[in-house]
Amino acid sequence: MHPFEKHYYEIVQKDLILSENISTVSLLPAPKKVAICLGGESSDENYVVACLGALNIIVGQKPFFIQQKPSQQRNIGLREGVGGKVTLRRAAMYLFFYKLLFHVLPRVRQFEGLRAPAHENIYCFVLKDIFSFEELVPLFPYFEEVGSLQCQFHFTTKDISETHVLGHGLQICFFSNGKKEKRK
Repeated sequence: MHPFEKHYYEIVQKDLILSENISTVSLLPAPKKVAICLGGESSDENYVVACLGALNIIVGQKPFFIQQKPSQQRNIGLREGVGGKVTLRRAAMYLFFYKLLFHVLPRVRQFEGLRAPAHENIYCFVLKDIFSFEELVPLFPYFEEVGSLQCQFHFTTKDISETHVLGHGLQICFFSNGKKEKRK
């Protein structure tokens, strides 16, 4: 069991039971899965291979190949590849959470926090600098053209307030009221 997963089960769950007045453990909000996408800007073969390689290095799993959606005007022809996608669950999800929160986000320049969640059970954000992942820094020439990384966190929450409480318990640094605070 990863230490961050252990943190959720031993500390965050007990904190949620006390703060939200939840009667059974099955009603507790929990992280369900993390979906990570990379690519989409180009259908060039070298770009797509670089996206798939970067996802493989970042996550440690083989990414799913994403193809273009078929257009209405031309039904005939091959769909070109545009990037890759990985879905993480259980131990791999907690490992990525830990890596993102404690190794990657502190390396982002001028990081001030993440937007407050807009939906009940999904939290999305875009990481524009993929070289915040230290595994990719030595391989800069291969991945310099790769775009931004889209992350989607899926939770088993019922409303936005539960998502806020779960996010703070998992140490996700949200803005206090959805707006950036000005520093003096």
